[in-house]
Amino acid sequence: MRFAPSDATTEALPGALPASPAPAAPRDAQAALDFYAQVLSANSLEAAAHRFVALLSQRFEPSRVSLGMVEDRRTALFASSYLDAAKAQADAVQRLVGALDEAIDQALSTRFPTPDDGAPQGLPPITVELQALQRLAGGSVAVVPLGQAGEVFGAVCIERDGPPFTAEELRTVEDLMALAVPALQWMRQGQASAWQRLNRDMGLAWQRLRQPDRATARRLWLGGALLLAFLAAAPLEREVSGRARIEGAEQRVLVAPADGFIKTAHVRPGDRVKADAPLVDLLEGDLRLEQERGASQLAQHENAYAAAMAKADRTTAATSLARITEAQAQLALVTEQLARGRVVAPFDAFVIQGDLSQSIGMPVRQGDTLLTLATTGRQRVIVQVDEVDIARVRPGQPGQLALSSLPWDRQDIVVERITPLAKAVDGRNVFEVEARLLAPRDDVRPGLLGRASLVVGRMPPLWAWAGHALDRARVAWWAWLG
Repeated sequence: MRFAPSDATTEALPGALPASPAPAAPRDAQAALDFYAQVLSANSLEAAAHRFVALLSQRFEPSRVSLGMVEDRRTALFASSYLDAAKAQADAVQRLVGALDEAIDQALSTRFPTPDDGAPQGLPPITVELQALQRLAGGSVAVVPLGQAGEVFGAVCIERDGPPFTAEELRTVEDLMALAVPALQWMRQGQASAWQRLNRDMGLAWQRLRQPDRATARRLWLGGALLLAFLAAAPLEREVSGRARIEGAEQRVLVAPADGFIKTAHVRPGDRVKADAPLVDLLEGDLRLEQERGASQLAQHENAYAAAMAKADRTTAATSLARITEAQAQLALVTEQLARGRVVAPFDAFVIQGDLSQSIGMPVRQGDTLLTLATTGRQRVIVQVDEVDIARVRPGQPGQLALSSLPWDRQDIVVERITPLAKAVDGRNVFEVEARLLAPRDDVRPGLLGRASLVVGRMPPLWAWAGHALDRARVAWWAWLG
């Protein structure tokens, strides 16, 4: 690439770099408004482009005006007066597009040849393609880029057989297009596909990011990209989490041994009890009376049996003996009921349910629940796993438990059993997974709640999250289909 000779002049593009188009000069204000109205009245970008070149061609008649716009980072010839792009020679179209590319790349208005009209001279522009087009077409050539808000999106090439274009004529063209250029840009953006808009926005964002004053933003984006790459490539442990609760490995429900009334409650929920420790006493007054009545009847039957034997009355003796046996059985039953009137702990346990301290004197029937006990030395962890994740859980998988009362102290667990039945909890279907604490502790008691995480494999976190979201979407889709 080389610079043009000194007789080529450069005119700054008013519409390419400023944030808004420069207003037209007063003498051309009405012409600019008419030009804008004609372009805006078109119902498509192609129609607006042809109307655009036709109006410019009429203004600088006789001339040929061509309009090119950038599409997918390449300049495409949109419209040209007196030129059928489909039937034109390939060399002519190539030179024309090359001249448009030069103006777009430099964002400068150029002309060739250039008369000595006293226009200010700047740095010499690159006009290799412009000069090649002038040699091919002859006459005079001028190219004006089209831009808005710092973005150059096209260019206009004007060719004529008359004298060279003056700086005043180029300013007239720029003033005339001051309102029409934004209209073309709006139509171009409105007819762009979603992919083209995304590509354009990403390109503009990349250009802004490359500015010297965006060093902090570049570092943040780089850090985010590295973090995303780590999440997408690092094979970390994949976890399935759910609500968890502590239960005793063995639980025992203690019920009322007979109809009666509560006399004394020795324990309350949360108490630790030893084996054979008294828990609840029932009122035994009625049973004591029943026991005395049974003892009296037994004595009567024994006396009757002795008298019958003394008289050698075998019939009466046999009857009395049967009544003695019945009275003995009845007395044994009452004695057993008296012994069971005190409910004791069957093993070392925690009381987890049943506060009877506020129910003294309350009547109970045989079989009514009084207390619920759980073992002290052995606990199990019940984890509620969502139906979307349950397929990944297997017995033997490790995990960790964080209790709400001890959130800073995680405890290791291992899966032992999966309950094959789902239950609804808070509007979700969950499965209960039974796990075991690897190191049971005295301060971990049944009834505590928390959250457990089970390790179900290794996978990059990004793909694990995406897979979980996809599974949930699949379940929702099937639920919606019914």
